[in-house]
Amino acid sequence: MLPMGTIVTVCMLVGILCLIAQLAKTTANSLPGWLFRALGGIVFCAGAWNTFWHGLRNLTNFWGIAALLSGIIMMFAAVLVIRFSNKNRDNHLQRVVALVLLTAFFLLYAITISRL
Repeated sequence: MLPMGTIVTVCMLVGILCLIAQLAKTTANSLPGWLFRALGGIVFCAGAWNTFWHGLRNLTNFWGIAALLSGIIMMFAAVLVIRFSNKNRDNHLQRVVALVLLTAFFLLYAITISRL
């Protein structure tokens, strides 16, 4: 069985890849909308678990706070992925900010897991 930290890290990577695909106009146009919604739903569920199950229960240590913050960023990124429309690109700045923050948390988790 995989540890939940590894699953959350992989879900962060999925969110990052979806945001990159949406920022690259040609890739987003070639992928079906249902795929973005399905992957966004997975990222949202992982972010909700990270926030509400692990983060709020462990606010007294570093990983609890990291889980809380990264979970909130994951849910925000998932909403951007799910609500993506090829016609409406008004959320470009929000996608870039979510991408940068999610990448930072992904690197924190991935580096820590690789050192274990």
